[in-house]
Amino acid sequence: MLAATPEVRSHYETDRDPAPFIPFVQAVGRGEKLKRDLTYEESVEALRQIVEQTCSQAQAGAFLIAQRVKGEAVDEVRGFTALLRAETIAQIRPRVEGLLDLAVPYDGKVRSAQLAPAIAIVLAEIGLPVVLHGDEGVPTKEGIGPGPVLRELGVADDLEPDAVQLMIEAVGVGYLSAAHFAPQWHALLPLRRQFGLRTVLNSVEKLLNPANAPYQVSGFFHGNYIERLRAVQTGTKRSYIVQGEEGSIEMAVGRKSHVFAEDAAADLILDPDALGHRERVRVPGPADAAGHAALNAAVLADAEGDATEQVCLTAGVILHLFDLARDVPDGIARVRKVLKSGAARARLERVVAASRA
Repeated sequence: MLAATPEVRSHYETDRDPAPFIPFVQAVGRGEKLKRDLTYEESVEALRQIVEQTCSQAQAGAFLIAQRVKGEAVDEVRGFTALLRAETIAQIRPRVEGLLDLAVPYDGKVRSAQLAPAIAIVLAEIGLPVVLHGDEGVPTKEGIGPGPVLRELGVADDLEPDAVQLMIEAVGVGYLSAAHFAPQWHALLPLRRQFGLRTVLNSVEKLLNPANAPYQVSGFFHGNYIERLRAVQTGTKRSYIVQGEEGSIEMAVGRKSHVFAEDAAADLILDPDALGHRERVRVPGPADAAGHAALNAAVLADAEGDATEQVCLTAGVILHLFDLARDVPDGIARVRKVLKSGAARARLERVVAASRA
């Protein structure tokens, strides 16, 4: 079992009255006939006790695993998200038009390329400012997120929230690290690493929207969760969900893909044949953040290859979703134009400079 950090240990190893948390464990963990979903209000209180570490480590683990087996309900995810946004994260409000929250999984990539940084930079250059947020060493994958990739590209990934707001306002791209905008959440990592399983926390952290962006694109992996996910998106005006690579936002070239809107009537189906993508393309994930950064840099330098095709498709679709392109082919063409002109690479240089100012 992994040891808790000193800060976490000081809370979890202190004697606590177990009584207040027991009803939450009982609700989600009883037998098939007696278990039930928590109400919104119960969910808020349960996560408050976990985040503030007033319940025991054993209770937190029992609750989260039992909830995973039961399946998280919409009100549970809503309650968790509301508690975190209201009480535990530092929120910013960049003064830019049409900010997009690119909500990638915090546990990162292990099998495929982490291309969110290149996608964000391309979108910003075309006129859609982007905020990324994440953490490092998040279970169960503990893969490569956008933060380490940006760091390898020369972008400071450890800025305080106010500095990130200024950066977004200046160059249209910013990255918020949970260690700085959500330190209580970040402090739960040692506990989460002990489970060996994904929990509802993996779903909730993507939905934090710490920059209060009106637009949101998030990724998901399991199709049976889609109706629940539609109901819990946190973009204040418009949100979409994509079944991208490893449950992230990078859309698969050469595969029929479904983009889910909050209203099913606005869903979008991508036909690879209609887009000229006749073969399934996969972009394997390099071994470390430096390798992922090299892929992103190559894309922004307009190098030919599968990574560039994936960025063009993903960014092109997003431009169409948020009315910056008349259709997906037009969006892809706009992305190719900023790559070919060198404008995307120049935008990266500006992002690096702004993060170091």
